[in-house]
Amino acid sequence: MKAGYTRAALLLVLAMPALAGCGGGRVAPAGDAVLDQAMESGRQSAGLERLAVAEGQYRQAGTRALARDDAGAIGDAGYNLAVVQLAQDKPADALSTLAATRAALAVRGRSGTDAGLDLTQAAALHRLSRDREAAPLAAGAMASPDPAIAEQASLLTGLIADGVGDRAMLGQAVAHLAHRRPVAAKWQADEDELQARMRLPHDPAGARDLAVQAADLRRQMVDYRGMARALTLAARAAGQAGDAAGAAALTLQAGQSLHAQSPSAAPAVGAPDPFAAPTPPV
Repeated sequence: MKAGYTRAALLLVLAMPALAGCGGGRVAPAGDAVLDQAMESGRQSAGLERLAVAEGQYRQAGTRALARDDAGAIGDAGYNLAVVQLAQDKPADALSTLAATRAALAVRGRSGTDAGLDLTQAAALHRLSRDREAAPLAAGAMASPDPAIAEQASLLTGLIADGVGDRAMLGQAVAHLAHRRPVAAKWQADEDELQARMRLPHDPAGARDLAVQAADLRRQMVDYRGMARALTLAARAAGQAGDAAGAAALTLQAGQSLHAQSPSAAPAVGAPDPFAAPTPPV
């Protein structure tokens, strides 16, 4: 990270339940309390999942960074804004933010590779099913010296590879995620999920167990979108293992979780929602 302002950690491609420091920036220079406060308020709001508020704070921070002509702060505010837009399921907005941020950086002589921006762009493209464009960006970010970015890029690369049936690339991502245990829950969940995808064709029962383990870890991390994705994978594995009932139950669990996270998502079929508001009388 080039500037002193904290970047949001992009947790799991499609969700960002919390914020954390990302990179090893210097101490933020003194002299602009408004910019500092907007960045900190954005971080705190996103950590509480008040994402619309965080989006507004990062916009304010970015505007202040432009007034300051601070390239590092512009890059960090743009990155953070794109991350919270992606967390709100607005990948097209995130892409627009990233393009404008890159243009603002280029004017200030910062046109080199930025693995954080590349990774966020790849995640947005993946959300829009534009995996051919996302794949090289994600793969390139795997080489980042920042372990958090390299880890997340490896997971995204593996998810894309599995989706398009590229077993060689999936294998590379799995190898890149190999850890010496014990490791943080986030990293273990990433490794378990990609290992499950790698194992699925020849050992669906083992793949199911790994996917369920990944889902349990993501639940503990409050990463519910990632948990639902792992449950969907476990359902796919259970079906291939011949456990139709188990596959149906796991599919229902994943569907209910996704619908609870986003009411616009299709409701799960097969069981009523015990918490749905009653239908008003006609």
